[in-house]
Amino acid sequence: MKLLFITAEGFDTPNPNNQMAEVMIRDFLDNGFSVHLIQSSRKKICPDLPASLENRDLLTCDTVPRTVVDKTHFIQRYLNDLYYAFQSMRYWIKIKDADVIYLQSNPTIIYLMILLRLRMKLPVVYSIYDVFPGHAYDVGVIRSKFLYSILRIMQKPCYKLANAIVVLSDDMKEKVVEQGAEPNNVFVVPAWVDTEMVQEIPPEKNRFIQKYSIPADKFYVQFAGTVGYVFNFKTIIELAKRLRDERDIVIQIIGDGNVKDIFMAEAKELGLDNIKFFPLQPMELVSDVYSACNVCIIPLQKGVIGNGVPSKVPILMACKRVIVSSVEINSRYAKMFSDNDMGIAVDILDYDELADAVRYLYKSPADIKRMVSKANKFGRDNYSSVRSTEKLMEIFNKLHKESR
Repeated sequence: MKLLFITAEGFDTPNPNNQMAEVMIRDFLDNGFSVHLIQSSRKKICPDLPASLENRDLLTCDTVPRTVVDKTHFIQRYLNDLYYAFQSMRYWIKIKDADVIYLQSNPTIIYLMILLRLRMKLPVVYSIYDVFPGHAYDVGVIRSKFLYSILRIMQKPCYKLANAIVVLSDDMKEKVVEQGAEPNNVFVVPAWVDTEMVQEIPPEKNRFIQKYSIPADKFYVQFAGTVGYVFNFKTIIELAKRLRDERDIVIQIIGDGNVKDIFMAEAKELGLDNIKFFPLQPMELVSDVYSACNVCIIPLQKGVIGNGVPSKVPILMACKRVIVSSVEINSRYAKMFSDNDMGIAVDILDYDELADAVRYLYKSPADIKRMVSKANKFGRDNYSSVRSTEKLMEIFNKLHKESR
């Protein structure tokens, strides 16, 4: 079987979902699937293809050059994505031997979906990592309720045009069904990680610790990833205020993004020297970075859960780290941690409880060890790349059989 894999992202630009895309394509190839990838190229920070995908016999690729548009400029970014929908057409229209289309979501997906339906009579699997426009509206990228309403109406046909819809969580399934998707066409395939590639790195071998000469006598609470609109930096500010007298507890912020400069300026103005900032690290240091702390914190804006899910969770579990989440406490995502005793979730804006959770973990190494053990097992059982890519291949085979 041959897949036509179309995405508006690209491996050249660091993205929290690139690890999943790399592992997914590699597993498809290992199972005898042919893949033609159509992707973009913007920042050229990384190679267009990671080393594990280079020179693979069953993989072909077209890379479409794109300009970089700041995420704060929503209209410009939307128009740029719209232009990409038509740019990519000149590449996918040439693919005559594909059996199934795997389409990664982006804000202008409706245009690409219509073009594909008009020009190619193939089943479409619509993969959603972030539910648009709800995700953009809830985190403040879209501020006009009128614009949000128009975009939501425009998005609805996508749920009908796709033969199958893939989401990352039950919270997301509820959201897309609420917006018009047929429940039987929506499949939950959780975020995944290759546990052979991502593992805990001990301090004596940890390249990130060595690179920055990080002292071993502190308790590190870490966020590593995109410091953008999904990330609630106010939560970290409030946490740091409450822990500023706990001199053995240090907060690490590793990465870059649209709000990092504002975040750093506010931390400096408030004299919060218990927050240490580091630049974005190379992909090959992912395991080292996440292994360089005691606890990982995921502070999200209201509305992220349901419209999306933290893709770093499987990686953190593979690296044997306890996760503390600041999210909607009534979400299935939050309940997953309490129900399985493998982390802590506190409600957004409950900064006192968040600080208490960090203090508790700081004083309870035995409890950390217990939670880590359960989280690591949960990750192996639920977030294995093999398990998730098997689910995707089952969907592809089913659709291909039905279309013949």
